[in-house]
Amino acid sequence: MKYGYFDNDNREYVITRPDVPAPWTNYLGTEKFCTVISQNAGGYSFYKSPEYNRVTKFRPNATFDRPGHYVYLRDDVTGDYWSISWQPVAKSLDEASYEVRHGLSYSKFKCDYNGIEATKTLFVPKGEDAEVWDVVIKNTTDEVRTISAFSFVEFSFSHIQSDNQNHQMSLYSAGTSYEDGVIEYDLYYNTNEKEGFYYLASTFDPDSYDGQRDTFLGAYRDEANPIAVEKGRCSNHVQTCYNHCGSLHKQFTIQPGEEVRFSYILGVGKNEGQRLRQKYQDVAAVDAAFAEIKEHWNSRCNKFKVTSPNEGLDTMINAWTLYQAETCVVWSRFASFIEVGGRTGLGYRDTAQDAISVPHSNPEMTRKRLVDLLRGQVKAGYGLHLFDPDWFDPDMADVEPSKSPTVVPTPSDADKIHGIEDTCSDDHLWLVPTICKYVTETGEESFIDEVIPYADGGDASVYEHMKAALDFSAEYVGRTGICKGLRADWNDCLNLGGGESAMVSFLHFWALQEFIELAKHQGKDADVAKYTEMAANVREACEKHLWDDEGGWYIRGLTKDGDKIGTAQQTEGRIHLESNTLAVLSGMASQDRGEKAMDAVDENLFSEYGLHLNAPSFATPNDDIGFVTRVYQGVKENGAIFSHPNPWAWVAEAKLGRGDRAMKFYDALNPYNQNDIIEKRIAEPYSYVQFIMGRDHQDHGRANHPWLTGTSGWAYFAVTNFILGVQTGFAGLTVNPCIPTSWPGFEVTREWRGATYNIKVENPSGVSKGVKSITLNGETVEGAIAPQAEGTTNTVIVVMG
Repeated sequence: MKYGYFDNDNREYVITRPDVPAPWTNYLGTEKFCTVISQNAGGYSFYKSPEYNRVTKFRPNATFDRPGHYVYLRDDVTGDYWSISWQPVAKSLDEASYEVRHGLSYSKFKCDYNGIEATKTLFVPKGEDAEVWDVVIKNTTDEVRTISAFSFVEFSFSHIQSDNQNHQMSLYSAGTSYEDGVIEYDLYYNTNEKEGFYYLASTFDPDSYDGQRDTFLGAYRDEANPIAVEKGRCSNHVQTCYNHCGSLHKQFTIQPGEEVRFSYILGVGKNEGQRLRQKYQDVAAVDAAFAEIKEHWNSRCNKFKVTSPNEGLDTMINAWTLYQAETCVVWSRFASFIEVGGRTGLGYRDTAQDAISVPHSNPEMTRKRLVDLLRGQVKAGYGLHLFDPDWFDPDMADVEPSKSPTVVPTPSDADKIHGIEDTCSDDHLWLVPTICKYVTETGEESFIDEVIPYADGGDASVYEHMKAALDFSAEYVGRTGICKGLRADWNDCLNLGGGESAMVSFLHFWALQEFIELAKHQGKDADVAKYTEMAANVREACEKHLWDDEGGWYIRGLTKDGDKIGTAQQTEGRIHLESNTLAVLSGMASQDRGEKAMDAVDENLFSEYGLHLNAPSFATPNDDIGFVTRVYQGVKENGAIFSHPNPWAWVAEAKLGRGDRAMKFYDALNPYNQNDIIEKRIAEPYSYVQFIMGRDHQDHGRANHPWLTGTSGWAYFAVTNFILGVQTGFAGLTVNPCIPTSWPGFEVTREWRGATYNIKVENPSGVSKGVKSITLNGETVEGAIAPQAEGTTNTVIVVMG
């Protein structure tokens, strides 16, 4: 079944049926204020942290995505009422028509009911810690209509998300007040003038208002039938304690064909409501703020644009995959309809991988995240998982808690700095290629020499931080010379303890290759020699101990007792995706073994919805392997189509020169290609998800946990750098695609270091890989393209063959 379509001209997904089988969400905000909103305007807002500065409430895992950011309309002659978004009133779809346009950092809701056409556009303006609701109500009849509008949000009664569920005192330490079109919500115990005050304002002068949720809704009612809307007027009631809301009501007399326009503003900060109320009474200011959001994303999306024979690839790469990747970089992993702010901080491996995908579009945030991660690294070389960057920010050391950017409980050093027994064996290694990618993209080589503190004291240059990461993995190896699994590797459910992880050794090899290129570029010959020898030792151990001759693939690891995981002789978990793809991606595997391994992946792990993480699923608990063996079969890490490592397979096949296979794997996972089978997918068709139920589960093909997954960053990185083959390196810009043999070519516009490169790739011989010639502005180029002058537009012709 089809619920909507992609509008590529506007970079929007248009939902034509609001009764989708699960909430389809969007993210509003690019800086400090964020709203996660569904197609029915359900969702919540937060300031900086979804755990510690929750602005509005949300009830997760319920059958309704409520509460939300609602506008009710009431015909004051008949008493009939509805909401601009389909929910919460939910008029019959036979009587009312609804359309939702999820765009890049905005969502537009449109309703046409009983001669009233209404739209509500939600977005967070640049430079403001607030969300604007731009509302337009039009009378499409030939009669004068009297229409009332009511807003509704439910304020979080504590800035800490967990208190919304289990802290009764929060009910008695906050209150609302009203003045001149603004309901202000005061967290009495928090004197910070930014975080201690939330508000809802209107650009009109309200006829009535409510600051108490229960007064607005009424006893034994909910958001679907609030008593205030039913009666046509709020109670003008605000007070301290209990549950609070923001409802501002205005009655409009609308002539035939006439429309009225006004805004609500939801935000944080004492007296900010009055300021923004005045600012956005001028609709030109609203239009300018919205145009700025559009330009923000135009600028980012224009950094890399592709036109290819694959419409789904173009749609996702030119907008949605980059947008999702940037969302992950900015908001990390803890603000969605699944993770609703129960935790805060940065996942180490997640953030490092997210950042590798967007240095071209968002170099500022990429750099910030790299510094955050480096501050979360200890002298021994490993990284701290789920840490808050403020813990290790020197600029925050002497700041009073009441004046900190985010009110976060400060843990003891013992709680912040964990030991080897609680260390993830892969986290620190992702830093190395991401730093290299940032430097080749921006040209900021001075970053390598920047001195940054370690989490446990002392400091070092970024270059020394990278060496510490590589040295840690070289030191913590098992009896075979393969990296120890420690608490877990990338697979959080593979808890090998004293066992060894093939995946981490392959990742170590990849990080070493990237670092060696950096060391060569910097002329550090001693380090080139040292880490080249280290890489050779890693390769020798991997080839000796990790290849399974009978299966023709790489095993996943070894238990603490030396038992192999992932061999042809086993009946459960015989073959694994991560080890085989990273063996090839890293450059460790030979062409012959690489092809055999990826053939085995295709034969054993492929499905029409993507590649399974392992097969067959584990069915027998085995704590020497880890919690993965206690997860239901076909779910998450145990035999599901875990999306994140799927792009590793695309890269692997591209490195092997097999473009048809790479595209086969890409198309299977691409959510765009499931737009017409939503009854199977359930989740959004514009967002990658964490995992899809595997073939060992009855819901095979159902997609779960959208948006905040490393899949998006890796999907973008894999397609742009390896399938389309446009890469930055220390030597310059290279173009070396690996595409399907049926493609006659493609075109890319790439902005790099202030210059634009219009790249046309021709494939007259129908090959997958191989470049016969490259010209730059009519001149033949051998090797990489050097950076061209800022402001120039350059023509690059690539002929494959």
